[in-house]
Amino acid sequence: MFNISVSKSPIRHAVLAASFALLAAAPVAPSFASDPVVLTFSTVGDSRQDTSGPDETSIISNQVGVGTCYYPNTAGYLSNPGLTGQDCKWLQNSTAWSRIVRTIQSQKSNLLFFNGDMIMGYGKAGVPVTRNSTGVSEVVISNPAVSDILNSDLLNFYQQYSFWRGMVAPLMETGTYVVPVPGNHETQCKRCGKASVVENENAWRGVMGDLILDQTRLNNSLASTGLSLNASTWNLSNTPSSTAVINGVTNPDNISTSQQQLSYSFDIGSNHFSIINTDPVGNDSHAPYNWLDADLTAAVANGATHLFVFGHKPAFYYYYAGSNVSGTGLTTSASSSLYLTDATAATNFWAVISKHNATYFCGHEHVYNVSQPINNDTPTGGAAYQVIVGAGGSPFDDLLSSTSTPETVGTVTGEVTGSVTALESDRMYSWATVSIHQSGAVTMTTYGFDPTITNGSMNAALKTLGTFTLPTAK
Repeated sequence: MFNISVSKSPIRHAVLAASFALLAAAPVAPSFASDPVVLTFSTVGDSRQDTSGPDETSIISNQVGVGTCYYPNTAGYLSNPGLTGQDCKWLQNSTAWSRIVRTIQSQKSNLLFFNGDMIMGYGKAGVPVTRNSTGVSEVVISNPAVSDILNSDLLNFYQQYSFWRGMVAPLMETGTYVVPVPGNHETQCKRCGKASVVENENAWRGVMGDLILDQTRLNNSLASTGLSLNASTWNLSNTPSSTAVINGVTNPDNISTSQQQLSYSFDIGSNHFSIINTDPVGNDSHAPYNWLDADLTAAVANGATHLFVFGHKPAFYYYYAGSNVSGTGLTTSASSSLYLTDATAATNFWAVISKHNATYFCGHEHVYNVSQPINNDTPTGGAAYQVIVGAGGSPFDDLLSSTSTPETVGTVTGEVTGSVTALESDRMYSWATVSIHQSGAVTMTTYGFDPTITNGSMNAALKTLGTFTLPTAK
């Protein structure tokens, strides 16, 4: 037995969250030889590359300064920091992301939920404008030249989306249906105050809308399972709305624009899947928890036995070794978790997840972490899981450090001065695969590989990070 005393300090929060996840993974997974898997899905997020700060392990020395890479700053372009020509143009970590795609193919997942930040985005996907650093006094170019169009955010958004779609096309062609989840790089404009804008929400619908509507292709991916989409639950009108009345309150989620194809839900058999936009226009870094509560309540009433929620930003931050934690507090962006933006709203959101025994999959933090928080200050002891799988290829948040040697997977040695002991898994490209068994049991296995991996062998250095049994809905 373990007697764990909970402290409210960010450092102890980190150790406890990591310790609990690893302890949960420690027991030998039950045998399911007589309980076959009937549905499998994988989930990961954050594959976009960053030209202003790529991960140091992905920099290619002979590519530094070779050409320019697109970036949504004043000029629109930056000198190549050392990416391949392909990644510089399309802003993906192609090596890591393609490796994950191939492994998910080999696992024969029926669906892949991608939890946001598949493109660098961060611009304003509208008509060509004059650029400035604030986005406030930009002027629409009334008679744009070809160069104005080619260098516009709109075209760059569509180019980046198209490359990402091309990378996941093999999944679609081999039986894995791809379900996209919006992230802040898709919805927000950085020079517009790092806020979501309607032009970007419209671009999302324009590029990703077919994946949110193609019932025939989804059912084809499910043909081998004996299950199918419950068409009566595939209703795009079931979305957070400015006119929605929930528990007698009009627009409790502060919605100002259409959220169709950004937040929605559907059922496959008795399994309910809810997708949420955690950065709606006018209410960035907020989950639509009132709508979600009503959605999950209705799902359980209709016989759903397992509830899976997919969003971009985590409810609660994971304090990894490189997160600049010190004795005086945390140095990080207020948008690094929903809680750091609005503690009350994030707590209410997690109360909905906990109330229904749902599992929440997210990204945004470019690390891997599995925890069962009760609330932000009590990161262990709950039934519901928060699963951060935001290491799909974006630069790792946990920075390399000469004073912080990562421990091996599965060990936590405790606190160290001014920091937290590093976990090897914090610097691994990682994802989760969930198996739903005939009996109704649901197991989740998480996988990862380190950034030194080559493409020579499919299984080289691939590690199982943890195995978990997910809860039944209530």
